[in-house]
Amino acid sequence: MAELLSFSARQQSLLKALLHGRAGMSVDEIADHLEISRNATNQHLSSLARLELIDSKLRPSSGGRPVRGYFLSARGLELFPRRYAHFSKTLIDWFRSIYGEQALLNCLSDLGEQIAEEYAPRTAVLNSLALKIGEVSLIMNELGYEAIAQTTDDGASEIIANNCVYHELAADCRQVCELDLSLMETLLEARVDHLECMVRGGHCCRFGITPR
Repeated sequence: MAELLSFSARQQSLLKALLHGRAGMSVDEIADHLEISRNATNQHLSSLARLELIDSKLRPSSGGRPVRGYFLSARGLELFPRRYAHFSKTLIDWFRSIYGEQALLNCLSDLGEQIAEEYAPRTAVLNSLALKIGEVSLIMNELGYEAIAQTTDDGASEIIANNCVYHELAADCRQVCELDLSLMETLLEARVDHLECMVRGGHCCRFGITPR
């Protein structure tokens, strides 16, 4: 996902204007706000629409003829700061203080299994662990892990994740890694060991896979 600062100053101003104008802004309103021509405004809108950062719809106008209003899409809204990790950490700390460490581990394991249910049809039809490992690495890539499957020199199967999608959260609560292990074990129907962890100083998250 692109970050707001990766866009030109003009496009940043346009996106911020749409953030404040949540009801939608017309081309004329945007052009007036940015102090640029309608043609330039339309070019910026077309560029942002191709990236699926804005949507548009017709809206009533005082003149009676509907005008097209532009507004941020759900994807566009994600360009602006969110505090998901902070909220998640607060929730985890609250849960742990009331129910304890073991209950937290059990909960994260259950969450991993629940996420796995969505992808289980893709691995259930595969008849070998090697095929499942390949498919799980693809699933993890879809989830943002930047994962690859590999076989070591001694024949061991591993999945390497180069991006820890919960890194900020896992740095404060290492039990979060239980979610990854549960997700992978459920899909692979195999034992998964966390051999290397970025939160613990590793260069990647490396998971060893052993048939049950």
